[in-house]
Amino acid sequence: MTERPLRVAVVGCGRVSRTAHYSAIQQNPDYEFVAVCDVDKSRADEWSRKCNVGAYYSVEDLLANEQLDLVSVNVPNGYHPAIARKFAECGVNVMSEKPLGMRVDEVDELIDFCDRKGVKLFTVLQNRFNATNQLLKAAVERGRFGRLLNVMVTMRWHRGLGYYTEDNGWRGKRNLAGGVFTNQAVHYVDTMQWLIGAPALTCYARMATAVHPVEVETHGSAIISFASDVIGSLNLSCINYPEDREGSIVLLGERGTVKVGGKAMNKILEWDFDSSDPMDELAQQSDYEPPTVYGFGHNEMYARIGAVLRRAEAVEVPDGREGRKSVALLEALYESAATGKVVQVAAAR
Repeated sequence: MTERPLRVAVVGCGRVSRTAHYSAIQQNPDYEFVAVCDVDKSRADEWSRKCNVGAYYSVEDLLANEQLDLVSVNVPNGYHPAIARKFAECGVNVMSEKPLGMRVDEVDELIDFCDRKGVKLFTVLQNRFNATNQLLKAAVERGRFGRLLNVMVTMRWHRGLGYYTEDNGWRGKRNLAGGVFTNQAVHYVDTMQWLIGAPALTCYARMATAVHPVEVETHGSAIISFASDVIGSLNLSCINYPEDREGSIVLLGERGTVKVGGKAMNKILEWDFDSSDPMDELAQQSDYEPPTVYGFGHNEMYARIGAVLRRAEAVEVPDGREGRKSVALLEALYESAATGKVVQVAAAR
């Protein structure tokens, strides 16, 4: 606990930082935004000026010159664990963008390291806090679906070649980004697991690359079995012609069907149950229009982390173990796609 604002720095001045993180920090009185850090000097300088904070070009210089309470790690996916570990080594709490890592073993090592150092490790899974998804989760927990049967994710987005080639082309590299399953659909994978509330057991996936000369998959499908006997499906593409058309998740149960869609899972498209409930009226009013695909969940993430670190409040925030769940499932999906076999998902910790 601390009476003063939490001193926070952002590492990585790319798309998600400038679209979602900077404003969320600046608008929250729990934080003192002190620095940005990027290996691209011109980019760090630009956002240092715009945010009126210090500029650093290496993690080492940042740690040597600033006393931090929290760091927001927004670098290419493959670098998340290594960068997070450097800050945890110095006793700095870590907020990592999705995914927490590219492999389960490196995520496990990071979780254990943060535990030993006594620092908090948070994972940005902001779509859990959408008003639509919060309402859907409440319906699941209140048993309105009866027995859950199926969960179906459909994502039809469009990413042009420029998306993969900008920022030194990291989004087109398998070891740094992953493809549509990891870099675009990880939030849907997480939301699927979170809504069901049971661990994934096995999966079968097929993936392919088309249209763009990149290493990562551009489209694919998968079937997932959960411990609760729910069957899940993923149908994903980031080469949909000619533009983004759909990002939806459907829950089917014995006594209800709900479909949430919109560009940030921000619209309830179907809400049908066999009996009425006061939350039905809330469902009719829960749609909202976010300014970007990131929605408003980053603001809620920072609000909750501030409540935990500054006031020791017992609020729900996705931590390292929650972030590990989607990494474990993604790792199994890639193994299945590579081997053509049904693969077991690593057990939760």
